[in-house]
Amino acid sequence: MRTDLALSVKLPLQNYGFEEGAADFIALLTQLRRVRGFNVDWAVQPERDGPLISIWSDRDAYLEIFRENNAGETDLFSIKAPEASDEVLYDLTYRWHDWSPDHLSGEIYRPHPQYGTQFQLYVGLIDAIVAWKRPQHLAFGPFVYFRDQHPLDRSRVGIRWIGWIPFALNPSDVPEAENVQPMHGGTLIATQSQYWQAWEANPDYSREAIERAQEVEIRLNLLGVLPTSLELERGDWGQ
Repeated sequence: MRTDLALSVKLPLQNYGFEEGAADFIALLTQLRRVRGFNVDWAVQPERDGPLISIWSDRDAYLEIFRENNAGETDLFSIKAPEASDEVLYDLTYRWHDWSPDHLSGEIYRPHPQYGTQFQLYVGLIDAIVAWKRPQHLAFGPFVYFRDQHPLDRSRVGIRWIGWIPFALNPSDVPEAENVQPMHGGTLIATQSQYWQAWEANPDYSREAIERAQEVEIRLNLLGVLPTSLELERGDWGQ
């Protein structure tokens, strides 16, 4: 059964071209090699059922694929982490140029074969991303929750399960959250440490977790630390 965990990272606008963007993205992947559960062989598959091209062993071929794809000045990279069975574990996509704000997105497709869906894996992922480039906002968690149970106006961007905001908060500020801790000049906030899903057919579905996430997001909105989509488009939220 596919895991429903989506990553959305809104970044400040970058004024750089293809080579700088490629170097930035590869720098992030290099950092992830030191993160438990994400030290995988990131690769791209340009043709359906075609060969995988590894960022580590075939870097020039990888860059050439995206250099050709980005000839129309739509700058993006997409890369996957396959298992030995060719089933995809993770997917990361980095977009910039005409995107406002710049955006790093990702999907967790399957649990890591060794570590599963451990909370600390995802904290390590978020820590590496925030250290790589200070976001305006970061949200991570079930997309179905965002689509169907988000408690705020649709224009207001929440955190889902685990998020990072560019403001300093204390645990007492968000008593509904299980985890509130400083991280790289901002705050990591987790509604709870237990993994959960938001669609009822999933064995990890939890109505209690959904309600707790809603309470946390309502609290964060009252504190004024959740942006709207329009505020993020300016590119300077929390900077």
